[in-house]
Amino acid sequence: MRNLKKFAAMGLSCALMMGSVLNVAAADVSLKEGDTVNGQTTVSLVKENPAPTFTVGIPASVNITSADPAQLTFTMSEESLNAIPDGKKVSVSIADAGYGDTAGKFALSNGTAEATYGVYGSKYSTRPSDAYAIGDLLVSFYGNEKVTDGVASIGRVVKADDFDGIAAGTYEGFITFNIDVRNQ
Repeated sequence: MRNLKKFAAMGLSCALMMGSVLNVAAADVSLKEGDTVNGQTTVSLVKENPAPTFTVGIPASVNITSADPAQLTFTMSEESLNAIPDGKKVSVSIADAGYGDTAGKFALSNGTAEATYGVYGSKYSTRPSDAYAIGDLLVSFYGNEKVTDGVASIGRVVKADDFDGIAAGTYEGFITFNIDVRNQ
């Protein structure tokens, strides 16, 4: 069996030396004078679809000026809506709220006093049990929203818990939102 393997290897070597054209599929090609060697390279192309970009408009500020709820409106352009893939949605959730170093609380401060508030689905649902909590999904854009002047909007409201009982002054705080693309 060993002799057969040696003979086969020797025969293959002789055939390669005697042939004038060798086909190889390697990065390094060796040849002797008088030989012609062909090298082969595999060519492939990968084209990935770029991930769509979505722009969600979030108001820079909301001013509560009366006992009535203040409007908090999120927007998305028609172009962004059309880029939402089937079966997906662009969602906005409440990541945090607070004022100064105080976090995890729907409250505002004027430096000495605190005013609490709630975020609600509409001006008609302002019971404390209707309020959104930190971590809650606030709005979602699916791509089929009604568009006016090239923009879709979804509103929520912000209402002070006891507007009449709050001492006069300017109260400030923050709400931080998470925006992501997720399955419907």
